[in-house]
Amino acid sequence: MKKLFLMFTIVAVTASAVSAQRTTTKRKKAAMPTKFSVGLELGAPTGDAKNLYNVGFGGSGKIEIPATPQFAITATAGYTSFYLKDNVKNALNAFGIKAKPAGYIPLKAGGKYYVSPVFYVGGEIGAAIGIQQSTVGYGTLSGHGTAFAYAPGIGVSIPLIGKSAIDAGIRYEGWSQNGQLDQLALRVAYKF
Repeated sequence: MKKLFLMFTIVAVTASAVSAQRTTTKRKKAAMPTKFSVGLELGAPTGDAKNLYNVGFGGSGKIEIPATPQFAITATAGYTSFYLKDNVKNALNAFGIKAKPAGYIPLKAGGKYYVSPVFYVGGEIGAAIGIQQSTVGYGTLSGHGTAFAYAPGIGVSIPLIGKSAIDAGIRYEGWSQNGQLDQLALRVAYKF
């Protein structure tokens, strides 16, 4: 709980700083608008997680608040399920145990730096809250408890008609708490 409070405090202080920055930026140049995006996520588990899970699937919403013409503060919330491998499910079923996936709500904050009008690098930190416990694993791998989350990545934001865009990014994401759940994840989103 202390980690979540600290994360939300950091986001609030950052938002205040961004608001002050936006006022100054308006005087020099018209401020870039705040952007929202809604997307689908697909993850390939790595490390210990790849022995239990074959895929992670979910959705997320993201806000980008411009701090400078090239840098935006980000906040992301979503839901992700990790599905057990067939051999793990079959072994559990053989013992009469109903196999179920692990479910998480990741909450992260960070930033995006646009190296060009289309390409960006970014990173976020936060928490992954386990809300559906899997039938296997321990700690983070089981979908139980709250884990520290970190996610560096790269991506592209392809403009569409008007001010909307398709945002596609790939990231390495790690969740750590009494074990480690890592994934290589792809997010494709509609940004408006």
